[in-house]
Amino acid sequence: MLVVLYSNWISASVTASLIIITRFIIGVNAQSYSNVIFILVSWAIFQYVSKRMKNRWICIFVMLGISALTNAVLSIWIPSTTSINISLLINYSIISILGGLIAVYILDYLIRSEELFLQHKNDAFTDPLTGLSNVRNFDRVFNEAKKRQLKSNENISIMILDIDRFKQVNDTYGHLEGDKVLSKFALILKSIQGPNEIVSRNGGEEFSILIHNCTLEEAKERAESVRKVIENSYFLINNDTKSIHISVSIGVTTYSDSTKEIDRLYEHADQALYAAKKSGGNRVYLYS
Repeated sequence: MLVVLYSNWISASVTASLIIITRFIIGVNAQSYSNVIFILVSWAIFQYVSKRMKNRWICIFVMLGISALTNAVLSIWIPSTTSINISLLINYSIISILGGLIAVYILDYLIRSEELFLQHKNDAFTDPLTGLSNVRNFDRVFNEAKKRQLKSNENISIMILDIDRFKQVNDTYGHLEGDKVLSKFALILKSIQGPNEIVSRNGGEEFSILIHNCTLEEAKERAESVRKVIENSYFLINNDTKSIHISVSIGVTTYSDSTKEIDRLYEHADQALYAAKKSGGNRVYLYS
């Protein structure tokens, strides 16, 4: 019953077959044939009832009740002894129904707990507004990149992106519209994300792209490409009745082409970003 409820007919078929084979391994007699009939009938009942009844708990109760009744009829029809213990059959039926209900409740609880755990785990490393990696995940990925670099000696590049004059967007159109711009900005970054890149939102309107095995010159070209895509994109606000354009400043550095201390990689990219914004924005600056 549990396999029928939580899986598919193939899994239920395999389960029923394994139970039948095991029963014949134990012994071949009238009682084993009775058990096989019980399994096959119960399987058919579970499949039929699960598809016909919409209320899940009533469905489960009916499945268990009919299955227990089938077992009682078979036990009387093909008894294993000369006498039938009616009280034992009644107790067995009650225990089977209660046990089945408890088993479903426990499984539902475990499944919900696992789903919540996975959701919280995902939320712990994901920015809720944009769906990108958050600062916690960026730190985790960056630390993994440092360990990887020690083994492979590959270059690691970081570009930090900051939307130019984003405060004006919030002041002019409101924070809700500003959030829409941030979401669209994140979608653009995701759509052009390379296979060796990890895109994160590091806070506010600041984003970062960590690139594995990328030289400074390659990182510069990549940053220019991103800047041009943003510059040529439009962002819909006010219920899609108005479109605006934004620009982005990007600071870039690479270990070990321009930064010799890997732990200062982010700091140096941030310094390059500051220089890019100070010079007017909408440009890419390399750390030097």
